[in-house]
Amino acid sequence: MVKKQLILILSIMVVIIIGLSVTRMIFQAKAVEANRKALTNDLLYYAAKAREFYWRPSTLGGGNRSFAGLTLPMISTVSSNTNGRYFVVGSPTRDEVVIGGIGTVSAGKDSTLVQVIVNVQSNSFQVIQ
Repeated sequence: MVKKQLILILSIMVVIIIGLSVTRMIFQAKAVEANRKALTNDLLYYAAKAREFYWRPSTLGGGNRSFAGLTLPMISTVSSNTNGRYFVVGSPTRDEVVIGGIGTVSAGKDSTLVQVIVNVQSNSFQVIQ
């Protein structure tokens, strides 16, 4: 009788541990997904500011119809927030700039990395990780 009770208790403990592990993985996946969406929203803001820079005359601190020379401090005083850290990727060209964001929530060793490619007509998002 004691062996049956011990086996039953051990079986219940194994089921509980497996359930907790699965629940933790689900919550982690949801946190990463939410962080990716927040990064995308923030990058939309930076894309709009970059487009404003593009159209603004150089006499008013803009690019005079060019993204060349654009840096993040030129379009925003904030380069990080609770969602992540943001930066200009590479050297902006006359027609295009790439702005990246690294998320604060990570899945294992990898952080979420999202980029937006901004040109005059549209934004194109790339989820790197």
